[in-house]
Amino acid sequence: MMDCAQSLALLSEYRDGGLDEAYRALVREHLAKCPPCLVIFQDIDLIVVSAAVIRGEDGITYPDENVLWQRLRITRATIL
Repeated sequence: MMDCAQSLALLSEYRDGGLDEAYRALVREHLAKCPPCLVIFQDIDLIVVSAAVIRGEDGITYPDENVLWQRLRITRATIL
């Protein structure tokens, strides 16, 4: 049996398919019995789907996040 804290900690991985089947089953079972956690999971899913739609609609190619942070570090280092 999984409690809410455990379930909430795993929701992103559950949504992304990153959990093994045993954990997926525990989260799925918890969500079936816990409406508040299910609402949070649905919110996470909506955020991810909405972000993907927005990214696809605006036609902007977003930079790789790691490259962006590297550039910011370099810029900050040259300023200091």
